Amino acid sequence: MIAPPDDRAQLEFLQYIQRVFDEGEFVATYKFALLVALAELSIERGDDTGASLVLDLRSIAEKFIEQYWQHAVPYRSVRPGAEPMVLVQNNGRQAAIVTLVAEAQVKFATLTSARASKEWARFVSKVAQIVEKMPLWKLQTLRRQSVPFLYDKGGDPGSIALLPGVAFCLRRFGALIQLLARNSWVHHIRSNPRNASSIGEASDLEVFLFGAARASLATAKNVLVEVQNNRCFYCESPMTVDPHVDHFIPWSRYRRDLAHNFVLAHQACNVDKGDMLAGPGHLARWMKRNEEVGGALASRLSPAGFIDDLPAAVQVARWAYHQAEATSAQLWVGLKYTINSDRTCLSILGA
Repeated sequence: MIAPPDDRAQLEFLQYIQRVFDEGEFVATYKFALLVALAELSIERGDDTGASLVLDLRSIAEKFIEQYWQHAVPYRSVRPGAEPMVLVQNNGRQAAIVTLVAEAQVKFATLTSARASKEWARFVSKVAQIVEKMPLWKLQTLRRQSVPFLYDKGGDPGSIALLPGVAFCLRRFGALIQLLARNSWVHHIRSNPRNASSIGEASDLEVFLFGAARASLATAKNVLVEVQNNRCFYCESPMTVDPHVDHFIPWSRYRRDLAHNFVLAHQACNVDKGDMLAGPGHLARWMKRNEEVGGALASRLSPAGFIDDLPAAVQVARWAYHQAEATSAQLWVGLKYTINSDRTCLSILGA
């Protein structure tokens, strides 16, 4: 009988995750990317039943390409005399996936244009082969001991099956796991001697690698001004000063630049909302906006590098509001006004 893992099983899962960081050997940054990819795919495709989840390697490879796309851009240090360089992500020569992504960037200006090209399938296949050979069967090796606590081979070639309870835990602790992975990722790059001359003591490294400004938010702002008739998405009042681009599902919870997740807001509304989820009225309006003009919105934002994936945006919203409902989290309604979460938002999302 399938059932969500109990509290003890969830704690054991987190202890295994901690062992990955404590006992795993990180020659390159691939294992960090794999953890992030598994967490994101569990959020986007999994559920909270405790069931196993089959993931194809091509989907995992696409997540790798998306993560490394910004990393393959030369880092421009503020240090005097430092030349821009693609940061090295391997203890030896440059990580092969970074090299492949850098080569793709010569041909394609954005990830969106790369996805739309005839070369995309072959590109993904190359990355999938590297993922299968390098991090996939090494992530669960802790000091030369195999500890298969995350996944096993799937029933179909080119796939893996997350073990029962794993997708649940990756969804429950996804934000924490991604935070741990990205912090360790930054440390790995910073501690590589080959990057020292460029990085130095730079404090903007994490923003460069994973920051919300990876794509041009100015482009999103211009488009959203038109879509929202220059009114704040939340209070619906006219915006007379420079508006803020807000991630409707907060960036701190889910760090992908999904085109449908952007709204425009007054600075006061955006700051007061912070990292909270918005209340049911705002959620219903967000769903209606994406249903009515989501296609046009995404078509204008995707050339700037934002991701056009409405099903993923809705699934992420279901995940986020389910987490909020389970913990009776506060939802933001307006300035200094919050309410307790209940099943109202899940009903709006059809969950």
